[in-house]
Amino acid sequence: MLNRRLIRIKVFQALYAYLQDETPSLNKAKSYLQNSVAGIERNFFTVLLFPIELTHFIRTQLNPSENKYLPSDVDLRVYKNLSFEGIYDQMVQHDEVRRYLEKPAHRWQDHPETLRSIYKDLTKAEMLQDYLSKDNPSVAEQQKAFIQLYKYIVDESEEFSQEMEEINMLWEDEQIPVRNASQQFMKSIYSGKPIKGSKNQSEETDWEFAEELLEKTVRHYKDNVELVAKSAPKWDKERIAKTDMVLMTMALTELTEFPYIPIKVSLNEYLELAKDYSTPQSSKFINGVLDKLVKQLQAQNKLVKKGRGMVG
Repeated sequence: MLNRRLIRIKVFQALYAYLQDETPSLNKAKSYLQNSVAGIERNFFTVLLFPIELTHFIRTQLNPSENKYLPSDVDLRVYKNLSFEGIYDQMVQHDEVRRYLEKPAHRWQDHPETLRSIYKDLTKAEMLQDYLSKDNPSVAEQQKAFIQLYKYIVDESEEFSQEMEEINMLWEDEQIPVRNASQQFMKSIYSGKPIKGSKNQSEETDWEFAEELLEKTVRHYKDNVELVAKSAPKWDKERIAKTDMVLMTMALTELTEFPYIPIKVSLNEYLELAKDYSTPQSSKFINGVLDKLVKQLQAQNKLVKKGRGMVG
């Protein structure tokens, strides 16, 4: 499962490489994109399942009451809280999660020392201390804590990061969007809402969107560069940062060529990408240019939305 933000990131990277190439080839860009999408999918599945597999390991291998020594009340409480008894069954019995568990991208159970070490670190993690101190956390409190696990392992666990870097050398670039996608996936399970990009959007549909966005952005690139240049008269197009130009041409392509994607969704997504991949001032600059162009295109009836694309 990919969400659209991850797809846009991969298309952006493929386009940037395409435009930097001395002999650009759309087929080569597609191949780069396909490999990149496959890599981020593996990262997503690997991160998504880690806290679930860690919980399974805790429940089956680290029960302090089964040890020879007499466990303290704190040991028992921490174990119980990190066993997530109130939500574990809901997660592992979810159809989508079960499908991923049957064919994991990475078998965490084959790395018991990593699981054991991260468990020990979790018991001391500052962000979890309030949760671990509770005697009987509610389901809502368990859900909140489980979501925090993703933030801890991705943002703070050096051991987890080292493991992920061995799995995929692009991990450093992909860790934040993958973490966010994993958290959103779990929130959807807890809320009972359909998971965007899951059953209703298969891997094939993900790839179709990525390929179409790449092809159409390349096809309309020169025209969209001229649109941007005319909307930013104080800036020579050669002086606009390459990353900003790529993001703006992608945004214009999506706005004009994908009628079912709402305008606000497209604008917000590319502003967020600008914050992550361009200069500190880029988001404000891109917002100003795109806002002006949206009004211009609407006045010319060149920005027609249908269905859900009309919302917002």
